[in-house]
Amino acid sequence: MRGTGRPGETGRHRSELNVAIEDETLSNSAQTLGRYRLLRAAWRTHDSSWWIAHDPQRGEVLLQLRRRPARGADPLAWRQAAGPVLALRHANILPVLDARIEDDQPVLVAEAVPGVNLAQWLAEHETMAPRQAVLTIIGVLDGLAHAHAAGVVHGRIEPAAVLLDATGRPRLTDFALGHAPVDPAGLPTASGLYLAPEVLQGAAPDVRSDLHGVGLVLHELLTGRPAVHDGSPQRAIARMLQDDLVLPPGFAYVEHGEAQLRALLGRCLARDPAQRFASAAELRDALQEWLTPALLEGSADSRATLTLNSLMRRTAQHPDLPVQTEVVRRVRRLVAAEKVNLDEIARAVLEDVAFTLKLLRMTNAAYFSSVGGGTITTVSRAVALLGFMAVRDLAGALPTLDDLPDRAQAEALRAEYLRCRSAGRLAARLCPTQAEEEPSCIVAMLQNLGRTLVQCYLPEQATQVRQLTHSKGRSEADAALAVLGMSFEDLGCSVARTWGLPEVLISAMRRPGGAVRPPERRGDWFRLLGSLGNELVELRLRPDRRERIAQHHAAVERYAKALGLTSRQVWEAADASAPSAPAAATPAGEPATPSPADALAGAVSQLRAALALPYDTHALLLVAGDAMYRALGCRRVVIALREADGETLAARHAWGTDAEALKSQFRFSLRDERDAFSALCRKGADTLIRDAAAPAFESRLPAWYRRHVNGATFLLLPLMHEGQPLGLIYLDKAEPDSLQLPAQELGLLRALRDEVQRALAPAPPA
Repeated sequence: MRGTGRPGETGRHRSELNVAIEDETLSNSAQTLGRYRLLRAAWRTHDSSWWIAHDPQRGEVLLQLRRRPARGADPLAWRQAAGPVLALRHANILPVLDARIEDDQPVLVAEAVPGVNLAQWLAEHETMAPRQAVLTIIGVLDGLAHAHAAGVVHGRIEPAAVLLDATGRPRLTDFALGHAPVDPAGLPTASGLYLAPEVLQGAAPDVRSDLHGVGLVLHELLTGRPAVHDGSPQRAIARMLQDDLVLPPGFAYVEHGEAQLRALLGRCLARDPAQRFASAAELRDALQEWLTPALLEGSADSRATLTLNSLMRRTAQHPDLPVQTEVVRRVRRLVAAEKVNLDEIARAVLEDVAFTLKLLRMTNAAYFSSVGGGTITTVSRAVALLGFMAVRDLAGALPTLDDLPDRAQAEALRAEYLRCRSAGRLAARLCPTQAEEEPSCIVAMLQNLGRTLVQCYLPEQATQVRQLTHSKGRSEADAALAVLGMSFEDLGCSVARTWGLPEVLISAMRRPGGAVRPPERRGDWFRLLGSLGNELVELRLRPDRRERIAQHHAAVERYAKALGLTSRQVWEAADASAPSAPAAATPAGEPATPSPADALAGAVSQLRAALALPYDTHALLLVAGDAMYRALGCRRVVIALREADGETLAARHAWGTDAEALKSQFRFSLRDERDAFSALCRKGADTLIRDAAAPAFESRLPAWYRRHVNGATFLLLPLMHEGQPLGLIYLDKAEPDSLQLPAQELGLLRALRDEVQRALAPAPPA
């Protein structure tokens, strides 16, 4: 946080402190105010000076020092006056921690949040783009609505009273405490007049005068100048009382709805309070309605409007996607290491989509553009700009998937992150230069931003999209358009723009729709590499192996020539980027195969995510069985289910040798006490038969099994519900004692069985 005060004299006595604060010539060296050591000036408003100070109890804090001396001020009365502001807790309000009298000086103690206020920002940038300005004001209005609901009026909203924190979030500060008559001669009108007409005439500030102040701030963000400023307070006040304040012609490039924006601002700045908006929430909604068409980029679909409005409201309330706990732990451990390695930290952050997005949003926010951040397209630069300690602290402050009360929602997000991360790894592996690996990986993640946001913030709509995709056979793009009124891609690009992400990343978020052309610009490389990574990862999830291989070939051929790659290079990159991939290279022409543990874990996550939605049981059984068959190298896998009579288990799905014949031959009665399969199913006992031909076991096996199946070694996993068998999962291999599973794989196999049980369990009564 940078100070705006001038360096001053040293050795001032404490009795001269109020004068020193008034003209901001207090030395920055070792000055104290009661128990606080003043470190440096931060900024000033008409009524206050703000200082960074050290508190022996709290560490670094912000002090708001009232400009007027208060000899003999009553600490209890001051704290009571500040009580309503002390009670305010909102993401768009700077937290005030204490109200004290120190050396006859009224002091408010606030949390030391890094940032710059809008007055400082405007001094460097002059104007803010209309979309960004409106988003900033929407944040201010969210905080103001909270304060008004608590009965607190701000009283003097001006650019210096809005802090842009390090994440780009606006925070209200400098609440007026008590109403004092305005002294026109004492107003610094040359730098702007920020009081509503009725307040200038002696009325107490209220909700509508606060909204007038919001209008004045928005006017200044758009034009770069205060709506009213004059070195003569009398002339400035006269203009505020007599003139209609409007935006000047050609004030900025507005992509759409300039007349609507002018009308909204005109209502805010109306001289008659009755003509203004009635509440902060009403003005916020009006600005959001103006903003939505800009996000929609010309779409007039009302469902798209509802989708974006709902998404923006929810992201305003909970701006951060939850991160993975294991990534947080790894980042904090790397930062704490004796030798801190920037590349290692960046790689760890890139393992988590949410953490990556958070760093990019923060370092491309308005605050960091003020401190020389510029355009940030990589995690490495973001970490370098923030510093290791800040990244460590941020990692500990973000919500995690483990914090989510809805476990199904957490698993659905975890599966989404896995998809994004796999695509990012593949895009990075295909990148021709090491310098471009990070942005290629990030673009691959960003190409999934819309789907990820809907899964996190609009799970009901995510449910509907998946239902249409799985049960109706529609493409995901068509399903999203039907439910949301817009594609995941359009939604993701729109939100990325509101976050201030660099245009080179946003333009690369759109995948090529038809023929793949060779890249001409830097962003084209990112787009193609990310798109290829995503297509190959999505194809891995297809249950039909023949279709999966055929479409893998088509995707590789489609992209390889444009990227100057051979098909073998793509296959090798896909193999290397697969999680826990085996060391041996996959033969060219075959998709990469994940390790058994990864394949089983992926199926578990896929089923958990699907079970949070309306699901197709048939499809889930195919996913589970196919994962077991491929991951464990079984000779046969059978999923048998209880038939309508309630007394018979029969094969419903089968994989491997004689799979079709098994569907009619693998069946037995649950009432046959002589049948070992029946007895084991009724007990719900997981059973591994290492050598089915051993005399001790063979005599116990039922005749139907010896005649039609006769596996050398097999594993039985009963499917149970409330103590009753619903079905059975059967796996076998061709050689005795060859079905020996490591503890991790056996645990994942049982976890997958548990998800199948959940899918089969009857719905609870209404």
